[in-house]
Amino acid sequence: MAPIRELRGEEGFSLPELLVTIVIVGITFVAILSGLMTTIAVSASHRTQATTDSVARSAAEWVKDNTQTPYRTTCGGPAMYQDKLDNMPRPPQYTATIQTIQYWDGASAPATGTYTLSPTSPSHILQACSGADKGLQWITIKASSPDGQTSETVQVIKRQIP
Repeated sequence: MAPIRELRGEEGFSLPELLVTIVIVGITFVAILSGLMTTIAVSASHRTQATTDSVARSAAEWVKDNTQTPYRTTCGGPAMYQDKLDNMPRPPQYTATIQTIQYWDGASAPATGTYTLSPTSPSHILQACSGADKGLQWITIKASSPDGQTSETVQVIKRQIP
């Protein structure tokens, strides 16, 4: 006759121990997966911002380039350069538009103090075109991403080359 084995000596995991282990592994997996998804979303957002910035800077260079976009003295506002800007190579769905053009009226720099060219400059220095263009334009360009979530604005000074 064979000896009877005692069950007390056998080792193993109980059902509650297995359930706790599965819960811990599941929570860890969800945390890692959430971190990866956040990384992917942030990376896509950063890529969109970088591309929009690149489009804005390219548009500024395109407008400044007198070969691609000759200086126009017609006082036609933003539309006078927009047609050339529309032909600029850029990623699909990204837009670059000219927001404003301000013109120098020919006034000389002040005799005292510092001369700064800014949106708050005296109105006699930068203004809407009210007559003859004196050869200096301040152009504001805005680039936007396809989803409209990201936009970049650059400003360039374009001068007439004699």
